[in-house]
Formats: sequence, C-alpha cells, structure tokens
Amino acid sequence: MIAFAVILGAAGNAFADTRRISDRGDVPGRLDIRSATHGHAGNRLVHTISTWGSWPVGLLGPGTPNLFALEISTDADRALERVVLVFSTSGRMVARVFRVNRRRLTFVGSARASKPNARTIRVVVPGARIGAPAGYRWNAHSQFQAPGACSRACVDKAPNTGRVLHDVTPPTIVLTSFPPLPLPLIPTDVEYDVSFRVEDAGGAGLRLWQLQHRPFGTAAWTTVASGAGAGLKSHHHVGMEGDDDQFRVIARDGSGNVRVSPVRTVSVPVDDRNPALTYSGQWALAGAAGDFLGTLSTSSDNVTPAAVDYEFSGSFVAIVTPAGIAWGNSKGSVAIDGTHVGDFFPGQIAEGNRRIVFSQGGLDPAVPHTLRIVVADSGTLPLDGIVVR
Repeated sequence: MIAFAVILGAAGNAFADTRRISDRGDVPGRLDIRSATHGHAGNRLVHTISTWGSWPVGLLGPGTPNLFALEISTDADRALERVVLVFSTSGRMVARVFRVNRRRLTFVGSARASKPNARTIRVVVPGARIGAPAGYRWNAHSQFQAPGACSRACVDKAPNTGRVLHDVTPPTIVLTSFPPLPLPLIPTDVEYDVSFRVEDAGGAGLRLWQLQHRPFGTAAWTTVASGAGAGLKSHHHVGMEGDDDQFRVIARDGSGNVRVSPVRTVSVPVDDRNPALTYSGQWALAGAAGDFLGTLSTSSDNVTPAAVDYEFSGSFVAIVTPAGIAWGNSKGSVAIDGTHVGDFFPGQIAEGNRRIVFSQGGLDPAVPHTLRIVVADSGTLPLDGIVVR
C-alpha cells in the first residue's frame, strides 16, 4: 500500500448551484488551482481540476507528497465521508477512492484519472464508489511540497471555503391519477382532473415542471400547465366524447437534471346514450344522469337477441363497462364488420372496476367499421361507452 500524508480539512457546506469553480492565484506552489468543474453522465461522476501553471506527470509520483484530491461530503454535514486521491505511478495518472473515518482513510476502490493537457487532470468516479447519493457536496484539493516557499507543503482548495453542490439525480415524477401502462384512464365525464407529484431529492431544488398534452396519434406537445414548486399538482382538462388525450410531465431541477415521465393516455368514451349508438330495441334500464354512469341492455327485451351497433373509423376499438355492480354470468358477443372477434364476461372482469373489458386493434383506419355488441346469454349486460383511436 502506498502511503500518503494527506492534509484533510473540514469545510462548511455551500449550496451553490455551480458547474465550474474559479479560484484566484493565491498559493505559490506549482499545483495552485485555477478552476475545477463537476458533471455527470449516467452513474459516472466527472471532475476536472486545472492549475495556473503546467507540471509533469512525474511531479505527482508515489515518492512525493504531491497530489490532487476531491473532498466529498455525502450527507449534508461538515464532515468528509469520501476522498478521491489523484497521483501518478509508472508515468500514468491513477485515482483511488477512500472512506474517511475520523481522518483515517479506508480504501474503497479505483476511479479513472487522465491528464488531458499540461495543467489539467480529469477524474471519472463511479457513483457507487461514494455511496450513490442523490447529490453531494465537494471541493477540489491540491498539495505540493518543494524547497523554498512550499517546503512545509502548499495546500490549495477550490472553493477556498465551503463546498459546492453536485446534484446528480433528476427530479422524481409520480403520475398519481393514471393507471399503470398500458391501461388508459377512463374518466367518468368529459371534464376530468389529472394529478401528479414532483419532487427533487438531489438538493438543487425543483426549478420547473410542465404538464404537456397532445391528441393521440399526433407528434407535437403543448404545455397546458407549469410551475416551479414541488409537491402534488392537479390540472382540470375539458374534453369531448370520443377524445383520446395523451399527457406527460417534464421536470427540471436547479442543476439542470431533467426527467420526462412516461406518456399516459386518457380515453373519453362515446357514451352509451350517444345517438351514434343504435340499439335493436329499447334500453331496459336507463343510467343515471351524466356521462358514463352506465346503462343496461337485456336479452329479455322486445328484440332477441338484443344488440348495439356503432360505426367508427380508427385502428382500435374498446368496450367500457361501469363499476360497482355484479353482472352475474352475462356474456357479450362482439363482431366487427360482420365477423365475430370475441366475447366478454363483465361479471368476471369488471366487477368493482370501471374499465375496458374488450378491445380489438390492428384495424384499417382508412375505412369505416361497424361494431356490434350482442347479448349472448340471458341476463343483463352492462355498457358504459365505446373508445376508438
């Protein structure tokens, strides 16, 4: 094990949102720091340290006390938890990550170090080496010893006091009002609320969130709501029967990290009482006032078998049933353009859940289609609406 005498110092936390730290020429040694930067790519943490003057790789050899270091605090207090030492061996730059415990160093693992020009080092540290924090605070450190002004070691830091925040984690987004993919949200009215929660865990704070909308099948997004604060958000959307709306949330923190949520679809059905749906008899029981609250058809109506027809254009069609009632053993038979495509059993699938119980995709959207729903068995059959896209 190579032994180093490392001069570790405590420093207060600075909550600066900084990618590049500038430092004045304030130390006489050859490793006087001019600037330092931070950045990240995935779970790789990238730092550079540049000096005012040039120096050879051998200046940082293992037989000298000369080195660079990154001093890292991962838990928002004054104490160091990690230090990355950068030195040279056999004519190449190396980096080692150590855990700090009461100023004692315990080896954790290696990092990558390089010298892209005569006065700069570049260090790439796997995030796991420092405990994979959402954000951390750090400062650059150099020390140089030579006869003359630096005979007792010249130590420089950037910044000279405090540490800077490196937020490495994009904000979190939870789509609270949407079901998991691939299910669409089926609202109970043409007006509905979409809600979501946005938070920032990396320390830089949430800078901006945007709720974006587009009609299904289109490419361009429109921002319909935005803000700067974290927490639970809600947006009231006014649609129409037959609409298929898509939403996503974009969130940016104070360090520029961006997260884009998955796209969620909201399908507003064509209501069972819409005149575009034709019924081969009369409704046995009318639904309550308002959209998508459920209406029943029955095989004991004056036409047997009872059937509902709907003409549409699209590549996908689905049947929605209402919630809250047990439908027994009723069975619906579905045909498209005169061809039987399947059956659905709402008593087994939809009891207690308002949802799509049957769907068919892969249709030619350039030609009109006819959907027919037939009550295949005796009993009641629920129909809440039709979704097309």
